[in-house]
Amino acid sequence: MAEPPRAADPELVGIENAILDLLVRVEDRHLDEMGLDKGIMKLVTAGEQEAILDHVLNRDGEVLQPEIEAGGSCANVLRAASLLGVATSYSSAVAADDTGRLFERGLNASRVRNRLAHIDGVTGTSVVLVTPDGERTMNTHLGVCRQYRPEHVPEDDIRRSRIFFTTGYIWDTPNQIDAIEHAIAVARRAGARLAIDLADPFAVGRSRDHLMRHKDHGFDILFANAEEARMMTGLGPEAAARELARTIEVVAVKDGVRGAWVRRGDEVHHVPAHRVEVVDTTGAGDCFAAGFLYGLLRDLPIRTCCEVGIAMAADTITHLGVKLSPDIRERLAALEERQAAAVQ
Repeated sequence: MAEPPRAADPELVGIENAILDLLVRVEDRHLDEMGLDKGIMKLVTAGEQEAILDHVLNRDGEVLQPEIEAGGSCANVLRAASLLGVATSYSSAVAADDTGRLFERGLNASRVRNRLAHIDGVTGTSVVLVTPDGERTMNTHLGVCRQYRPEHVPEDDIRRSRIFFTTGYIWDTPNQIDAIEHAIAVARRAGARLAIDLADPFAVGRSRDHLMRHKDHGFDILFANAEEARMMTGLGPEAAARELARTIEVVAVKDGVRGAWVRRGDEVHHVPAHRVEVVDTTGAGDCFAAGFLYGLLRDLPIRTCCEVGIAMAADTITHLGVKLSPDIRERLAALEERQAAAVQ
């Protein structure tokens, strides 16, 4: 898969929370000791985050250090899509601190068009606790992300894009809600398709009214895991995909080791998961969305889009943090060729 030249206009534009991830390997007992719900994202204060870090880094007479990576669900999607040759643009808010500079460095290194707003304060961070089974438990302090406003929205990029993407995390403060609703309106008027990843059961529970409204009158492409889809519909993965597809053009419901259901109109496919050694599930859904959106932007068949997403997710969970193997593009090219041959 030779990398195509970057388009003058962004194909995929995203807005969400700019977060620097602090990853720490822990045992399940550490979660129990701190009363944390495994596998869930939780919003915390800066003080609570410091207490969590102190608990997990100072143990057995040894002071450990977290692994630091640029994070944020939407930014993860755009970085991964950019690796596949998609022209991307990202907007959020960071502060003029070391954390913000590290986040920007990761964004720029991935060739994602930088549309970050700079606001006084502290850049958002997430303490990501990774247990031996690879499950991640996130404790997030949003920092200046919560001050993102409509005037920060990169309207010109959205108007020129093919897909506008966000996640369920963005409906938070009133000004963030105003900003994302404005961005969605800009995308709608320009004819861009609207894609969303529900992102986390926490986000669905917190923002369900907003998500349900757009489910019925706005989203073109929706990604959810089985629990998020159940919260939206009360149904299991396959039935939830069918129900959500009543009002949404493309729906993908991920079901962990059981793979994913993808539906567009009457076309439905179940794609099995890959069997790999799980190191860390952080960003698995983000990489799935990146691969799937890449496929849509390249006009691949809907099953192939899901196959690419599954392959991307399977690869990243073999690494600590949201990373992809150096040969991922070549492996995806081979997958696309096999899929094309199968339908001929």
